[in-house]
Amino acid sequence: MSQGDNSFTFLDRVKEVELNIDDGRWQSALALTLTIPDICGGIAFPEIVKRHRDGSPLLDKQKKPTRDVGGQYVLWVDEYASDFLKISPEDTEPYICGERCWQLRCEYLHQNKGFLNDEKESTIRFHLGVNCGTSVCQLDEDQTQNGDIRIDIEQFCRRMCQAATSYYNETHKEKDFSLYHTPVLDFIQAKRIAKTNPLIVIMCDNFAYAGGLEAALKDISERILIFSDPEKAKKALGKEKPAVWIVTEALTRQPNQPWRVGMDNPVILLAKEPGYDGQIKKSEGKLKVITFPLMIEKLKEAVNFYLS
Repeated sequence: MSQGDNSFTFLDRVKEVELNIDDGRWQSALALTLTIPDICGGIAFPEIVKRHRDGSPLLDKQKKPTRDVGGQYVLWVDEYASDFLKISPEDTEPYICGERCWQLRCEYLHQNKGFLNDEKESTIRFHLGVNCGTSVCQLDEDQTQNGDIRIDIEQFCRRMCQAATSYYNETHKEKDFSLYHTPVLDFIQAKRIAKTNPLIVIMCDNFAYAGGLEAALKDISERILIFSDPEKAKKALGKEKPAVWIVTEALTRQPNQPWRVGMDNPVILLAKEPGYDGQIKKSEGKLKVITFPLMIEKLKEAVNFYLS
């Protein structure tokens, strides 16, 4: 990950569930917990995809097979989490199976609008509880007969976290969990990096010479880009504005010069001819012309002037 990147990893998500439990934030804990098998199922069973009636994979807009998220979810819970979802170790079956976890996930996250187990009507109803002291809060006898499931949120979340951590420890060396990181940029840190490593762009059609300039300026900034074509530089930079442009005389004869946009970009022009400004409109303090023979210390002095 690049500097300034505080991406949330898979284990960060598990840890955040535990922190929410400790704080008694039951809704947040349960919501995050129910997404864990989504991630693990995709990692464990990438071959489970949606298919047409003839068995061929259903392709997405990128022409790649579409994940069967439900199928992956259910299978991962049944194969990797079921031992953690037993009321006691002696039980042969977990108190909630993958199919019911998937139902709970869809009903809880989508407000009962997204899932009915492919049945006309769901006969299973969930009752969430806290401080039950066991994995499953006890039900009245008539409720049990109706197939209702009452779950202690804390126990369910902790057990699912244990299952996820166990799965990670077993498989992270061969499975790529980084595909499921959540990118998060630390803007304060990014601004600090931009300030300590300002972007310097060198426009030069001689890459060997440009490489020499880059090496000479490395002690000023680690962010130095080299381009030989103004249009390519414009596309690559997008809306990012370099702290300093260093432009050789030959490049000022090419069209679409991005360093001229706004006329306030700091430009250091390396010219062979004394007095040559390459038709760059002068804005006081924004254009510095250095003629050959080039003195590196003079170039560094000009760059530091614009960065100060």
